[in-house]
Amino acid sequence: MIILRLRRVLILPVVALMLLWGGQAPASEPAVQSVTVTERGRDLLLSADVLLDLNNQLEDAVARGLPLYFSVEVEIRRPRWYWFDEVVLSSNQTWRIVYNPLTRQWRVHSGNLALPVGSLVEALSVVRHVRNWRIGDRDALNPDTRYEGRLRVRFDISQLSKPFQVNALNSSDWSLATPWTEFNVRLGKEPAPPPSSGAAPSAPMQSVPAQSAPPSPSAPIVPANGASAGGNGLVPPGGSPHAHPGGLGLTPPTESQ
Repeated sequence: MIILRLRRVLILPVVALMLLWGGQAPASEPAVQSVTVTERGRDLLLSADVLLDLNNQLEDAVARGLPLYFSVEVEIRRPRWYWFDEVVLSSNQTWRIVYNPLTRQWRVHSGNLALPVGSLVEALSVVRHVRNWRIGDRDALNPDTRYEGRLRVRFDISQLSKPFQVNALNSSDWSLATPWTEFNVRLGKEPAPPPSSGAAPSAPMQSVPAQSAPPSPSAPIVPANGASAGGNGLVPPGGSPHAHPGGLGLTPPTESQ
């Protein structure tokens, strides 16, 4: 009897701890949820949705006035069976999230542009939702050719001051990045210009199979993992992402605390 009671006393705390740990929701891992590439004139525009949450240490650092830098990187390659894949297009962009404790104001910077926002959640919404980011010229890709792309978003430690870089390299809490997410790209043929009224009639053209018909002006990129297409970039709050051709990768904050 004494042995059975001792076993119960030892087992009950272990079971309670297991139930407690099992009831806690695991932290969401950073990930690229969707990618879309569209054509606008001669430009290629990329939009993306990213799952990205800050841990307590990064939230405390930015609340004390430390700028946080996030970089988005994209590569588009042409597969070659006889050699390494050819990188035909690559681009990157960096956002800087800054909080001023004296004025209690949040800002998101991209290059020489600054977007005022009302909270950290709205600032992170710019990074999570890239909209109409110009990644290159349409002429860099050949029509009806399959390309493979990949994209990632990461917390850029190299932009921090030296003392913080040392601390970040020694702590896993500062290592925040999505894995490379692959997607496929294929542009359609450009429509031929209409013949002038005085031109001689052209010879009849052969029919084109349905699968090779020119697509709509937007040529979406389908993620390799089958996720639905979507996207994100930098636009003033309440503005429309379509009002800024050749966007800068900043989107209007749409999330709430």
